[in-house]
Amino acid sequence: MAPNSVRQIATVAKYELLKYLRGRRLLAIVLLTIVISAIFLIVPPAIGSQYPKDPKQFTVNVLSFLGILSILSATFFGADAIVSEYESKTGYFLFPNPIRKTAIFLGKFIASALVSVGAIALYYLIAVVSVRVIDGSIPANTGLSFAYSLVYLFAILAIAYLFSAIMRSSVYSLVLTFFTFFLILPIIDAVGSVAKFKPWFSITFANGIAQYVFENPYPTDKIFTTSAPGGATAGVQTYSLAQYYPEIRLSLIVMAVYFIVAFALSIFLARRREM
Repeated sequence: MAPNSVRQIATVAKYELLKYLRGRRLLAIVLLTIVISAIFLIVPPAIGSQYPKDPKQFTVNVLSFLGILSILSATFFGADAIVSEYESKTGYFLFPNPIRKTAIFLGKFIASALVSVGAIALYYLIAVVSVRVIDGSIPANTGLSFAYSLVYLFAILAIAYLFSAIMRSSVYSLVLTFFTFFLILPIIDAVGSVAKFKPWFSITFANGIAQYVFENPYPTDKIFTTSAPGGATAGVQTYSLAQYYPEIRLSLIVMAVYFIVAFALSIFLARRREM
């Protein structure tokens, strides 16, 4: 990449970061992270309950909001990054400048990634400090969990940029991004347990490795069977429910594929898109 292109990317990233710092979305993410962490730390002693004695379980409990935080970060900082330039017509001022659309895209993505990683890092920092102060230790594999969560974050951020490059409205892109990861894919994951198929292809299912990595040994798939009355003529019926766990290596590959494909497609579409 030419030095001039690198400077252009850095300039775009700089002004995108300034936009986030001046806006309300970054403040909302930071406040939400602090409030959610405070709930996990304040509510147990307030209701007379004790923290889990196992530092690993305590860390998992605090990090249970991690998936939602990643989705919100991708939605706030990626879902309208491209489409907003066309919808608000600011592209008429930006695109005629002697700067490539690829540089604009990369600069925006870097800025989105930096603030999103910062939000996730703050959440992990609060969790680690809390566990250290309360239990006096830091669970093993905390660093791996953080790394896995960043892989998931980059993957869904790339998909959010893809939606932003395709959609014609910021609202549609924001709604599609949020509900894809918060509702649609989790429903598929849940159906897999009932229908007994492992949704290894689901990126939200793969994100489970960020929390399951704390368990030793790593959990394996299970099938639970139960019996219940089926009615006057049906007699007793047997039902089974599957509990699937994502495999670490396969999940990393799945998230990497999502990132590469979505990132490449979003750059391609953003370069070809006209005002």
